[in-house]
Formats: sequence, C-alpha cells, structure tokens
Amino acid sequence: MELSIQHRLTLGSLFLYALMLFAVVLGLVYLIRVDDESKAVLADNYESVRHLHGMHTELDRADTERQISVIGLDSLVSAQESNITEPGELAATSELRTHFEEWKRGSNATSAHTMRGDIDRLLRLNLDAIARKSALAQGNARHALFWLFLSAILILMVGLAFSVAFPSVMSAPIVRLKEAAQQLAAHNYRHRIPPFRMKELDELATAFNDMAGELEAYDNSNLARLMAEKNRAEAVINSLRDPSIGVAPDGHVLFANRPALDLLGMREGDLVGHRAEDVAQGNPLLAQVLHGAQGKPIGVNVIGQEQFFLASSLPVEGDKGPLGTLHVLQNITVFHERDRAKSDFLATISHELKTPLASSDIGLTLLERAGAVPLSNEQCAILSDLRKDHQRLTRIVGELLDLAQAETGHIRLNMGEPLVPAIIADALDAMKSAAQQKNIRFDTHIHLEDARVRADADKTVWVLVNLLSNAVRHSPYGGIISINAQRVDDHVGISVSDQGPGIPVDERSRVFQRFAPGNTTVHGSGLGLSIAREFMRAMGGSIAFDPASTNGATFILHFLPAQ
Repeated sequence: MELSIQHRLTLGSLFLYALMLFAVVLGLVYLIRVDDESKAVLADNYESVRHLHGMHTELDRADTERQISVIGLDSLVSAQESNITEPGELAATSELRTHFEEWKRGSNATSAHTMRGDIDRLLRLNLDAIARKSALAQGNARHALFWLFLSAILILMVGLAFSVAFPSVMSAPIVRLKEAAQQLAAHNYRHRIPPFRMKELDELATAFNDMAGELEAYDNSNLARLMAEKNRAEAVINSLRDPSIGVAPDGHVLFANRPALDLLGMREGDLVGHRAEDVAQGNPLLAQVLHGAQGKPIGVNVIGQEQFFLASSLPVEGDKGPLGTLHVLQNITVFHERDRAKSDFLATISHELKTPLASSDIGLTLLERAGAVPLSNEQCAILSDLRKDHQRLTRIVGELLDLAQAETGHIRLNMGEPLVPAIIADALDAMKSAAQQKNIRFDTHIHLEDARVRADADKTVWVLVNLLSNAVRHSPYGGIISINAQRVDDHVGISVSDQGPGIPVDERSRVFQRFAPGNTTVHGSGLGLSIAREFMRAMGGSIAFDPASTNGATFILHFLPAQ
C-alpha cells in the first residue's frame, strides 16, 4: 500500500505522541503511588508516634500533677487504641491499657516503669513501620526513575531516528527531481524519473515524464529547422572580415570563422567544441586573445609580414542571461604604422631642433653677458623676449622627446625610494623664481616627514613642477598655492591646489588628452599633463583631477609607499 507524505507524517507524529503520553502516564502513576505511601506513613504511624511521645510527657509530670496526668494518659491511650495499623500493635496496646489501669488504681514505680516499656515497644513498632514504608517508597521512586529514564531514552532514540531518517527519505526524491530538472535544462529530453513509493511524488514524477516526452517530441520536430538556422549563422560568421571566436559560458568554443582559423593556424575540428583554455595552452596567440592582451596590440607574422591586431571581448546577453563571449581581432596594422611614423617624426624633429636651440642659447648668453657695448632698453626688451621664446621652444622640444619616449613604451626610469619632503622641496626650489614674479606664496602641509615612496625622483620632481607651473600660470597676482602630502588608504597622496579660475566642467574629461581644447594656451603646449600621466603610470602611481574642487583646480598624485 502506497502511503502519501501526509499519512507518513501523521503516523510518525502519532507514534512520537504515544511514546510521550506513555511516559507521562507512567510518571503520574508512580507519583500517585509514592504520594499515597507518604500519606499512609503520616496517617498511620506518625500519629501513633506523636501519641506515644505525649504519654512519656504525661508520665514525667505525674509526680506533681497526677490527676491531670491520668486524664491526659487516658485520652492518649484511647487515641492509640483507635489508630492500630501495624501487626503486633494491638497486643502491645492492650498490655499498655492493662498496665495503665493498674497504675491508675495505685501509683507505684513498678507500674510506671512497665508502662514506659510498653510505650517504647509501641514506638519501635511504629518507627520500624516508618522505616519499612520509607524504604518501599524509595524503591517505588527508583522504579519510577528507571522506567521514566528508559522511556526518555526510547523517545530520544525514536525521535533521533525519525529526525535523521525522515529528511533523508524526503530529500532523496527531491534530489532525483533536481537532477532530472538539470538534465532538461541541458536539453537531455530523454531523461526519465523512475516511480516513487509516495503518492504525491509518484504523481509528480509521472507529470514530469510526460512533460519531458512532449519536449523531446518538440525538439525532434524543430531539429531540421535549427540545423538550417545554424548553417545560415555559420555562413554569416565566416563572412566577417575580422577574426572572430565565440566562447560559451562554460568555456567551450562555439564557433571560429575562417579568418580566425587562418590566423591561429588551426583546423575547425581542433578548436570548435573544445575548452578554450585547454587549446590556449598550446597556442600562445589564442591565450593572448582570451586574456593576455586586452587593449594592447598583438603582433602576428602573416605570410612573412608583421601585422598588428587589437583584441576585444564582447559579452553576449540573451533574454535568459549570458550566452557567451565574442572575441574579435581588429586589424590595426595601418594605424600602428602611422602611429609609429608619427612617433619617429616627433623624435626626429625634436632631435634636429636641439642643435639650433643649443646654438641660439649660446648666442643669447653671449649677448646677455656683453658688457663692452651697453644695450638700449629696446634692445634689452627684444633680448628678453628672445630668451622667453627660446625657453618656450626648449620646453616644447623636451616635452616632445618625453612624449615620443612615452609612446614607444620605453620610459627610462631610475626607481628608488625618495623622501616625500625632499621631492616637494626640489620642486618648490625650481618654481621659486616664477612664483616671486607674481608674488605667489606656497602653503605646504606635509604630514609625512619621514615617508618614502617608490618612484623616480627626477621624473617625480618633473611631474610636480609641471603641476606647480600650471598653478602659477593660472593663479592671480598675490595668490596662494597649497601643497598637501598625506597617507590615503594604501598609498601616499600629494595634492596641488590653486586659486585660479579652475577647469570648466565640459573640459574636465579631456584634461589629460594631448593638445585637448583648453590645455593649450599661449604659455603651454598642451602636452605636460599627458606626459605627467604617462610618467606616473610607468612608476606604478597615478594622477587625477579632483572634481570636488570649486575654488581653482586641484590635482592629486598617488604613489605607492616604500616597502
């Protein structure tokens, strides 16, 4: 007979309830028995003991108050005669009555002594009875404790067995149902659930198997149409000019178009259907595509020519969640060659300009030192303008060289652990003259007197001088530039704040771009902040504009602390 889950729960609960009821009834029976025995001791023997002790008291005062003692003894002996409960107590009480009558008729020491002996014998009878009944009550209490303890163990064992067995009995069908649902989710519509012994679960299994059958029939009917759609999708993928690889969420390669197979030098059967990570172990180019070179150009030798590709990963989302990842390789050979030509041009033109600039610097120096023929005011003004233009050209050439170095990725660094106060002091010394011309004061707050950072001291001073130069340039006459150095979380921060007009909101996103609108002025080249960012990145730090600054502009340098 198949029992439903409800019937199983009901029977199990009733069984546990019956065990607990049995324990309660057993405890009540023994408690009532012990209570009755205690009452019997009180009613039968305790009263006799109390009467007999009263007789001793009356005999003790017979010498002084005989009449009162006779009356008291008569009353107590009568009470004892009406409370005879133990074997032998009747004969002893009769003898006590006889000896009492003799004593009452003529008081003598022999009669009183005999009465005391009768009273003591009756006391021993009742005390022995009390001891015997107490032992019996203790035995009943021990029996009650034993049976209650045995009942408690039985209830505990049955309850534990029920608690352990019932969840396993209930969870096993649920696990089978979960596995069947997972099989359907994996499109294995041939999976079926065997029958259960529980009525509700068996009905659920039948309904589940019917649903799986319907899904299997539907899947078979749509197989041809799905194959046609698959062939059409493969044709579209192969028509893409960029190498493309599709990877499922579980890591298996779903497809790879012809350009991707040619670039990887693999056949479709060696890639599609396999785990991408496993294939990448024997194909370094695929490893770079998957996770090694996102955002960085990848150089590949194609038919004897070096070509460059940019790898990108695009997550593919469906209505029910992620469908996988599409890895695309974009051919950027033309752009890479143009960028390299631009870098070579910048390096060449900068190098070619250094020689005439050096010569002009010597000529300007000689003119400034010529003392034989004094220069007129107009000539001095022209010479001063020439010196400013020369310094500006020298700075631009230096920035172009730094830019070319940064673009090639070969920034020469001399990493060390310079002191933060020393870096700030060197930068302030370099800007002292420019600040004095506008009567600008530097307000420094260094909270890291002995702190060191991991950086190139010269490059760091260059970056800080660039920020201070911008701050001096945009600060009003007599303004204040604040320099703060403090530890922030796990890095060291140095901020530079000015009291200038600040940076417009629409230009803040382009503040670190080369030649961006707003970066170039009559006094700057628009390269300083861009080069500063490259230097900071090369040293493992960063530079950022503080958008919270409202009065002027604030830039923050982040450095890694020295180990």
